[in-house]
Amino acid sequence: MYLAKIIAFISIIIWLLPPFRQLKGGFFLYFLISGFSDPITLFSLWLLKTNPIYIHLFISFLLAISILYYYKNLTTKWLVTLIIILIISSLVGDKDVLFIPIIIFRLFIVVQLFIDTASDFLIKKKVSLYISLLLFYELTIIFKYTAVGFNYSTGIYLYYLTSAIDVFVCIFFVLYNLQNSPFIKLSFSNNSE
Repeated sequence: MYLAKIIAFISIIIWLLPPFRQLKGGFFLYFLISGFSDPITLFSLWLLKTNPIYIHLFISFLLAISILYYYKNLTTKWLVTLIIILIISSLVGDKDVLFIPIIIFRLFIVVQLFIDTASDFLIKKKVSLYISLLLFYELTIIFKYTAVGFNYSTGIYLYYLTSAIDVFVCIFFVLYNLQNSPFIKLSFSNNSE
């Protein structure tokens, strides 16, 4: 578990950096919330003795709101839906199944990012590497919670493995924002004979 602590420490430190790069170029609120999620979780665990799953639930809720806000899709309907999920999960949800609403909040993010990627692909015939990596990162988060939620003893190893991968994804977000991200140009030839 010594390696896991090193991975966790590096991950905490490096995820504090992207908000500075994203300040004028993209998903600032998303990266600000993401960057401070682990320090806030550790603080609440050590000082307030709060179960981290409740903090992750609230953070996932805020991240979903930040993405919907960025894409100008934060309507009253979506906000009420997200708040109802949060309240029901907090009041009724057993801590052993709270990974499910976390995954639901993350799926809101994935769907929004996928719509953006599909739109770029269909209209411009290119895909933003930035959005693609953000989509990949969110899918790894869903994978982490699914693995740990269903089988903690083996899922925790997958959690730290994906955390190590996410450090490399984070380096991209330290270097690039939405405005200066490279695109992957896709061209298709219609060779129907």
